[in-house]
Amino acid sequence: MIFGVCFFHAVILERKKFGPLGWNIRYEFSDSDRECAQLNCQMFCAEGIIPWDALIYITGMITYGGRVTDAIDQRCLETILKTFFYPNTLEEGYKYSPSGIYYAPDYPTLQEYRDYIETLPINDEPEIFGMHENANIAFQAEETNHLIQTILDVQPRQSSGGTGKSNDEIVYELAESILGKLMDKLDIEQANQEMFEPDEKGRLNSLTTVLTQEVDRFNKLLKVIKNSLDQLKKAIKGFVVMSDELELVYQAFINSQVPSLWANAAYPSLKPLGSWVNDLIYRCAFIDNWVRHGQPKSFWMSGFFFPQ
Repeated sequence: MIFGVCFFHAVILERKKFGPLGWNIRYEFSDSDRECAQLNCQMFCAEGIIPWDALIYITGMITYGGRVTDAIDQRCLETILKTFFYPNTLEEGYKYSPSGIYYAPDYPTLQEYRDYIETLPINDEPEIFGMHENANIAFQAEETNHLIQTILDVQPRQSSGGTGKSNDEIVYELAESILGKLMDKLDIEQANQEMFEPDEKGRLNSLTTVLTQEVDRFNKLLKVIKNSLDQLKKAIKGFVVMSDELELVYQAFINSQVPSLWANAAYPSLKPLGSWVNDLIYRCAFIDNWVRHGQPKSFWMSGFFFPQ
């Protein structure tokens, strides 16, 4: 039982590395939770009887569940608990996972338990977390991105001297270049009025509604981009203070990445900065053509801000 509680504690901590696949919300489970669960076992089992219903409820709903605020996470936590802390876990030959690698051994000494734990795989398989093996792909991708981002963040920022351009000049020219390529806004007022004429039942064409929503979304994104670029240019020239937000845009430009300020206001994309800007230009041109010349004969589905 004690081994099961400790294993359960380790599993719910390690599930955090899978991000939203592990938990909807990152909970700060601590050693005090495990100690409390063990003290409950000691207290309730003092007379040699195991009140499973009480122990499972207190451990799953109070000791650990008291930290959980999401209903789906609570259900997940209770399901995981039953794998490690349940009457059938005391049966002979019970395994924690299908492979049979993980189980609670029956040794007389603590050192033998430690020796067994040392034989467990260094890189835990997703099966022990109750997850598909593809879950490791998401974890490894996140870990790789974090490593690359750290390397980019610590690299020297000073220019090498000589006739090379300084970082300020590079970022300023890039900001001007992007501003020069992007249109000011998509003007729905220029649209053909035939698209807004209702049918005999007074209903507006559904595709016109889609167009209106797309124009609003792209205009909000263009506004965020243009405002940040204007402020960034002024900050580089010293006319305004370089805020934390502008500093992140500056660093993203140096690393040829899409600033998080833009990404948070935009559609999902994995493109680097140059390709991302070109993609945005094509998307805006597609919507602008629809506005000016009416409904196209074919639609660029992936060019929509919200394809769903």
